[in-house]
Amino acid sequence: MRYTIGASHDIAMVLVSRGMINTLTIFAAIITLSVAAMGGEFYELRSYQLNSPEKAAAFDKMMAAAIPVLTKSGVTHVGVFRGRDAKASDPNWRYVLSAAGSLDTLARERGTFASDEAFLEQSRAYLSYEKSDPAFARISVATFAAFKGFTKLIKPAADAGGERFFELRIYESHSEYTAFMKVRMFDEAELDIFADVGLRGVFFGSALSGDNLPNLTYMLVYDNEAEKKKAWATFLKAPAWQALKGEEIYKDTVSKITSRFLVATAYSTIR
Repeated sequence: MRYTIGASHDIAMVLVSRGMINTLTIFAAIITLSVAAMGGEFYELRSYQLNSPEKAAAFDKMMAAAIPVLTKSGVTHVGVFRGRDAKASDPNWRYVLSAAGSLDTLARERGTFASDEAFLEQSRAYLSYEKSDPAFARISVATFAAFKGFTKLIKPAADAGGERFFELRIYESHSEYTAFMKVRMFDEAELDIFADVGLRGVFFGSALSGDNLPNLTYMLVYDNEAEKKKAWATFLKAPAWQALKGEEIYKDTVSKITSRFLVATAYSTIR
């Protein structure tokens, strides 16, 4: 199955080519409106730089209690992750991925905690650190709109082998136009190639807010290292990928790629 941007994109391209509308004005609108029309999800990704193993443990206890509250407020999935390898990544970092049907749901979720006694009790240690000794150095937050070709987060089936890990990939672009074109590249062909070679997506999102904009961010899941190596080797050699990356319209769409390898916490609903 192939995915296309649709009539909104085609009309916009004609208007741009004729100088009738500013390029930078239309692309954010196209992405937002197209996702809304397709019923796509929205995502929030929070990164917590916790200050010690003790504080990371307090965070985990708090976050485990937060998930039922978030679910009641309409959040459909909450994945909580840490770095896969303590040698390569700080073990005190946590990454929290939330999915919902609207940005309003993601915005409202925080207000539900103050009245939940069970959550407050479980969160006492994390919330009680003094100003002179805070739990975290900083929290970063980004929001995303799902791709038209991947409108819903796909929760992987149960892990049978115990070696599962995830990869969070961030593709930055040097302009709003090239960022849009990279999303289009995924929607029209690259998602299909991923599926064909065994690269299993969890979510794909175009960034609406956060650091290092413009960017798209997505997550893949692997059951083991051998699966990852085989899938990427197959992808890089795939004739369809070789042809796609050579298309002039997709030239220079990505200026920087950041990759983080993660494992799910014991209480994560995405595992």
